[in-house]
Amino acid sequence: MNVLLVSRSVTHHGGHDAIHRLAAAVGATACFLDGAEPSLHAALDAQPDDADILLVAVHVPPDRYLDTWIRRAVAHWQQTRDRPLRIALAPPLAAQPALAQAVTEAIAGPPVPLTGTPGPFRSPAWSDIPKHRRQVLVCRGPRCTAYGANEVAAALGCRLREHGLGDDDVLVTETGCLFPCNLGPLIVVHPDDIWYEHADPALATRIADEHLRDGVPVGDRPPRQSG
Repeated sequence: MNVLLVSRSVTHHGGHDAIHRLAAAVGATACFLDGAEPSLHAALDAQPDDADILLVAVHVPPDRYLDTWIRRAVAHWQQTRDRPLRIALAPPLAAQPALAQAVTEAIAGPPVPLTGTPGPFRSPAWSDIPKHRRQVLVCRGPRCTAYGANEVAAALGCRLREHGLGDDDVLVTETGCLFPCNLGPLIVVHPDDIWYEHADPALATRIADEHLRDGVPVGDRPPRQSG
């Protein structure tokens, strides 16, 4: 049986690394429902045919969002792939007796003194609005992730770096769900208020070249404007 640890996106890269380390320690593969790589879809794509797959939701306490969207994402994957995988879901980690033992061992272990200063908590730097010309929203919600948002975000970021466009020029913000999910992956450019639907890496590259560098929205795939 092949085991996949499925997590939601973590707000810092060290959190993603921790999920990967945990997976390696138990002989499993880490994947993410949204906002990080590899996606659940990509992890399932990498499995051999006719395999038995056990999904383990990595969250304490149980997360209704994670549980609901794992089921929806797997159903979408099964509908869009002709693969004979048998996929099941493990009981919640919070229901495992060993979790209480792990907490007991942590309490009994040597404590680590806390150090640090409160200065960065209210640093003046966090009051400065970036001097960007445009802000780009890249949806990394669960449906856009299933449709390929990870690859779209990577292509956009790579092209912007090639053009030397940093935060002072283009402020890229990865978001949760932007709501018109059936049109995903979505890229939104402000203040132009232009929505690019069904983005793929090729379109993301054109957006960087034509819209964000040259100031001309991509024209041969008409973007949807809100309102």
